[in-house]
Amino acid sequence: MTEPDTTAYHPFIGSEDEDEHIVLEDCEVDVRAHGPDKASEPHTHEETHIIFVRTGKMYWEVEGEEFHAEAGDTIVTPPETEHEFEVVGGEPTNTTCLIAPSRSSEDQGPSGTHEITKPDEV
Repeated sequence: MTEPDTTAYHPFIGSEDEDEHIVLEDCEVDVRAHGPDKASEPHTHEETHIIFVRTGKMYWEVEGEEFHAEAGDTIVTPPETEHEFEVVGGEPTNTTCLIAPSRSSEDQGPSGTHEITKPDEV
């Protein structure tokens, strides 16, 4: 089991708060601001990811099913489920992602390695 991070963090996350990453004993909380030019490549994770859209709009595709998410919506990606996203609407999007179980300490940190900058419109 992963050792919890003892770094001080604030227990409340406002809709406009900056990025934060919290590791607890059994899960991680990844608070992320995605710029209006961000998207991801199709990818999977070993863990369950539950994404809460706090502000903005996003297009999601999870195992071929499409969803247009906005503030208040939740996306669930079980382990090994292919998914991708794109920020839409020209405004940044803020999300909170619950990751369970916690990843190994060397894999912990913001889950943005699959994020790309969208190409300019043609």
